[in-house]
Amino acid sequence: MKKLLTWQVDSFWLKLAYLLLLIILLFPYYQISNIPSAGIDNSWRIALEMAYQKGLIFGKDIIYTYGPLGRLTQRISIETSNFQFFLFDLFCFGNIGFFLYHLLPKPLKVSQLIIHFVLFMLLSSMFGGEWLSFLLFFISIFSGLLFLKKGNQIFLAHAILMGIINFYIKANYGVIAFGFVFILLSYSFISKRLSLKNTLTFLLGSIILTISLAHLLKTDLLEYLISSIQIIKGYNESQSFFPNHRMMAVVSSYGIFMLFVIVFIGFVGQKLVKRSFSFATFDSFFVLGCVGVCSFVLLKYAFVRADDGHLMSFVKNASLPFLLLVFFCHENWLKQSGWVLISLNILSYLLFYQSIYGKMSFSVTDNVRTKTYIFNDYFQAIFKSNATHYQPTFPKEVLNLIGNKTVDLVPNEISEIYLNKLHYNPRPIIQSYQAYNEYLDKKNQEKYLSASAPDFVIYSIESTDNKYPLSDENLTFLALLQRYEPIKVWKNHLLLQKKEKTKSLKLIKATEHQWQLNKDFSINSKDSLKNNQLSVIKVKTTYNWFGNLLNLFFQPPHLNMLIATENGQRTAYRSIPIILQKGMLTKTKLDSVEEVKTFFEQGFVQNKAIKNIRLEEIVRGKVGFNNEIIITEEIYELI
Repeated sequence: MKKLLTWQVDSFWLKLAYLLLLIILLFPYYQISNIPSAGIDNSWRIALEMAYQKGLIFGKDIIYTYGPLGRLTQRISIETSNFQFFLFDLFCFGNIGFFLYHLLPKPLKVSQLIIHFVLFMLLSSMFGGEWLSFLLFFISIFSGLLFLKKGNQIFLAHAILMGIINFYIKANYGVIAFGFVFILLSYSFISKRLSLKNTLTFLLGSIILTISLAHLLKTDLLEYLISSIQIIKGYNESQSFFPNHRMMAVVSSYGIFMLFVIVFIGFVGQKLVKRSFSFATFDSFFVLGCVGVCSFVLLKYAFVRADDGHLMSFVKNASLPFLLLVFFCHENWLKQSGWVLISLNILSYLLFYQSIYGKMSFSVTDNVRTKTYIFNDYFQAIFKSNATHYQPTFPKEVLNLIGNKTVDLVPNEISEIYLNKLHYNPRPIIQSYQAYNEYLDKKNQEKYLSASAPDFVIYSIESTDNKYPLSDENLTFLALLQRYEPIKVWKNHLLLQKKEKTKSLKLIKATEHQWQLNKDFSINSKDSLKNNQLSVIKVKTTYNWFGNLLNLFFQPPHLNMLIATENGQRTAYRSIPIILQKGMLTKTKLDSVEEVKTFFEQGFVQNKAIKNIRLEEIVRGKVGFNNEIIITEEIYELI
């Protein structure tokens, strides 16, 4: 047995067969593509496909967290063929094979192969959700560190290529990958791994490739970059979701991250005390920086919006960055720290996350047996054309009214446009909950006031996370009031048709008030406004030092907004500082599409005038907002 365990595996074909086995075990898809169906998440997936189908320009015609290649990770087949999905799978799993191969010890003994396999089974059993997007981003980091370790410029070229492709798959990872590539090139030049000529060559090549792909993928590069940064900036406040009753999971993951921070500080302290600095030392600093950024991104992704779809992101994926300590650091104690962090992360999953996400599965035989059925269907479907799956849900009268003319849908259920076989002409931010700051909301406003505005808009009253529905896209709603008129109501849907003449919206008064949280703010009632006048309030709140810390390391403090109307009703909604700052229509509270129709036609709704608004912090242990707020009340004339 000892002889077998110490036997050295040199055969390339044995290694290849082993890697193919790992890829088969990891393969996640039960079919090569999915049928479009209803739902808020399926809606943005369908929108990405229809944007590709219609040749829309990313960054200009469509703005989302996913870029022009993002559709390939979502596998909704409308315009994208199964063969394109197959080519993307080859690319992804070729890169995964590259990663797994370079994790193999060299020379490789059977005992090491067993340890490698056990580690793979543990980590792969925790994968799920958006692991592929993160893994492709991580491989860019991994390949860059391989270049620093081995000096082979092919690894550098691979790191740059993966970073650029990530940018066009999902911008939040792509922006970080771009930053990594720039820092990597700079560090490679400073550490004399690259000459000035080679550094400039790689930098220029990166720029040329990025611009070329932007042209090929129908992307306005500058607008795509700017809008992606705007989406990233607003995500923290707008999408935060508190992990009620799951605090042990939060504490365990933050504890692991803090342990890494202690390791980082300990390494810095050790080098300062010993005054021991070399290129090997700076390489370890570089590795620690990569681990810190990757694990912090996962931490924020998991716990800003700590619902079932995001909560496990850290525990599922953080072991990959911790592997960088083991594989790339020169100091033995840093390597050992990496193993400790990986072990604790797996233990955290077993103790606190299994009840949420499910138990680990280690049955290789069952896995392989399942994959034999999956692969049979998968490979048979590669060259098949998928049939359309239209399922009309709107009344025939509505479909006849719209005909072949263009249409958009507000707020979120874009799937209804596809299912009813309508001609989609979207506003840039395709779902209302993501138009969370003035820059993004204004893009949608401009679309509806432009010559390319859709002929019809299907409007519904709904929102996410118990927010007041009209607060999501205030500027967009004002544009609808200027440009559209209601013609049909059915089942929480209002059909708006574009008018020949656009009304003008003129600011006639703006008043600033120094106010406080937990204090009612009186609003101009319908009696003090003409029917063609609108009132909008903009609220500026600020975090105290504790709120700023929460916002940076966990998630921002939360607010409730209480709206009181003239009929005596008082309703509480979740409110978001970034949304309050861009403004909210406050003349009338609208709770149904029938009331929206009445408001379009008459300028008010009987007994629904908003009398006052109060903002209250949802305090969890300690206050995070300053009590003083600034409210700007604006009066507009719509003529």
